[in-house]
Amino acid sequence: MPVTPPSKCPRCSGMMLVESDAHSVYSSCLSCGYVYENNIISVFELEREQAVEEGRQRRRQPSHGKLRL
Repeated sequence: MPVTPPSKCPRCSGMMLVESDAHSVYSSCLSCGYVYENNIISVFELEREQAVEEGRQRRRQPSHGKLRL
């Protein structure tokens, strides 16, 4: 059963804003900055994700027509 994020901050009763980033969805208070993580990732999943990212190499970006000698 999914847990609904709080609409009011448990610390200051301020308004909570739902946000997301590359790793999870979270709610943060506009008044005091309190953060409530909706989906907590286990340590094992986080370590596995970081290991996969370390194995990838970044591609070099084109120089947009500038010739480097």
